[in-house]
Amino acid sequence: MPEQASITPTASLASMQAAFDALLAPTGFQRTRKMLWVQRHAHTASFVFLQREGAGRASIDTSLALRLQAGVRVLGSDFPALALNGPDSQDALLALRESRFHLRFNLASGHGSERCLTDLGRYTAEVLLPWFARFAAPEALLAAPSFMPAAGLQCDAALSDDDKACLRHALQHGADPARLAASLKLLGIKTRA
Repeated sequence: MPEQASITPTASLASMQAAFDALLAPTGFQRTRKMLWVQRHAHTASFVFLQREGAGRASIDTSLALRLQAGVRVLGSDFPALALNGPDSQDALLALRESRFHLRFNLASGHGSERCLTDLGRYTAEVLLPWFARFAAPEALLAAPSFMPAAGLQCDAALSDDDKACLRHALQHGADPARLAASLKLLGIKTRA
């Protein structure tokens, strides 16, 4: 009997990306880059990265592990990158052990791929979307405690003090055009000329 060909990491990841597209599309998120989904608001944009754990380094492991990282970008921010100031699935796996999110499956056999896809949807519905809903309004972002990098899963915080100041400025005076253009570029949002 011929051996079943193992699924390539690239094909598996593409399959998960397509499923994630379908999962997020009804909520207003659009894929703007290969691994980035964005939902734009007047003064902010919510975003989610879907990443392959261990990407970029050789692995003898035959499994594919996924990681979701999220955040809110103040469009008037001067921070030169997308701050990962939202839920991170790695932190959630530790903090929410009872939820038993399983974001890994075997590439060689395909074992666990359905559970991984189901848990990707569950993590999105139970952790990501409620967090984004909580911080959809600028007032909620300004009233929340400040985000502390490397502090683990922070469901009650979103913005740094600097981003709060940028948001206050944008609400009072409008976003700086250069900062807005830089933010849109980071987010992969194309503007019409």
